Amino acid sequence: MKRHTTCVPGLGVGAIALGAMALIVAPGCDNPIAGEHRLTSLRMLLRAPTESELGSPSNTVTPATLKFDVEALDEKGQLMAVDASLSAYVVAGGSRLSLVDPCQTATPTGDPTVLKSIGMRSGKVMGEQVPLNMPAVFGRIAINLEDPQSQALSSTPPIYFPNPTIARLMKPLDLAAGNASFCSPYLARQVTVDTTATPQGKLIVSSLFQSGLAVSDTSSPDYGSMYIFTFSQPSSQIQIGTVLERMSGAIAKFNGMTQLANPTLIPTGSFRPDLVPAPVELDAAHRPTGGPTSANNQWLTKSIAAPVRVSGIVCEVNEDNNRKSNWIQYNTVVINQVDTDPKSSTGCGGVNPSFDGGLGTRFNVQLPGKGFAGFDPVIFAGQEATFVGMLQNGASKSGKTLFWTAVVRRTSDVCLKPRAQCP
Repeated sequence: MKRHTTCVPGLGVGAIALGAMALIVAPGCDNPIAGEHRLTSLRMLLRAPTESELGSPSNTVTPATLKFDVEALDEKGQLMAVDASLSAYVVAGGSRLSLVDPCQTATPTGDPTVLKSIGMRSGKVMGEQVPLNMPAVFGRIAINLEDPQSQALSSTPPIYFPNPTIARLMKPLDLAAGNASFCSPYLARQVTVDTTATPQGKLIVSSLFQSGLAVSDTSSPDYGSMYIFTFSQPSSQIQIGTVLERMSGAIAKFNGMTQLANPTLIPTGSFRPDLVPAPVELDAAHRPTGGPTSANNQWLTKSIAAPVRVSGIVCEVNEDNNRKSNWIQYNTVVINQVDTDPKSSTGCGGVNPSFDGGLGTRFNVQLPGKGFAGFDPVIFAGQEATFVGMLQNGASKSGKTLFWTAVVRRTSDVCLKPRAQCP
């Protein structure tokens, strides 16, 4: 066989040209070596949208598909009549995205990052089309092509889709799934949130804690809030009512709750406490009964990280070991909305789910510390009280038990009176 000077796969000088010109990963050789005449790079020619229609950070686009031609190039950058099986990928932040919903119960087969397998014949692919209207496609992405055998590559320039809204990130892909309240399809994805569900909406700080906060989209009543884990005390610039221009970070999980980790928060300088969403009422009719897929749990999932209000009888924390442990370790009490007995096995049960056969059926309240706002469950056991806080969800290891807790933010969230006598 005739030998030629060729290239180490993947080494080359990137080039992008307009119109009928191509997107070339390796048009020539940076490090020529003696080797076989072989496929070293791929050239993509965009048909629709064209390069000038791929958007920009300030002018985003939403193409449903990408149509293109592909040409195979040899070590000299010349067309090469070769048959190959190419793989297309969606790339964001330098990583190939998984296109399989990790929250689905079925075990995926094959490579979850492959968007499409494309057959190349005689060094050409004509009029190929790949979809772009998938849940994982938002923000800045690119489409990569690779021939796994030769490692020849090509890529589009960046395609600028709109950044996700909070609701886009928080709404389950399948609300009826048993893990809908605690599984995120975008885990570990780097995201920027700088837009709201409607142009009239604002990104506003709705809860503030010692090591985190919650941000709500004022134009999105459902799935419109997200917890932001800051690790340490948030900046003094951040208060409940602070309006943000944008926030960015990585989607993460903690005890089942979706959160934004390692965040960067950019305030607008505007302070609008009047825009903080009113608390959602967690009344007895919405207790989390019926299991993870029940209508009540689906309803609660819409308000994760949003301000909520819960009223009921304070359960005792001395006689039941589970309630005692959760008060001592986590400053958490159970609210009885079933009867007036602070020891009721039905209404109080304990935070531990074993009392109700593996299903959480009550709301809990977590306070910042012992004695906060004058509250002591030993004193107030059996009395009605009202609490406002951020709705936090959690899940047992099996995923069969959900925990719903109102996390108190400030002293004004605590009203040690019946609901009718509280603000």
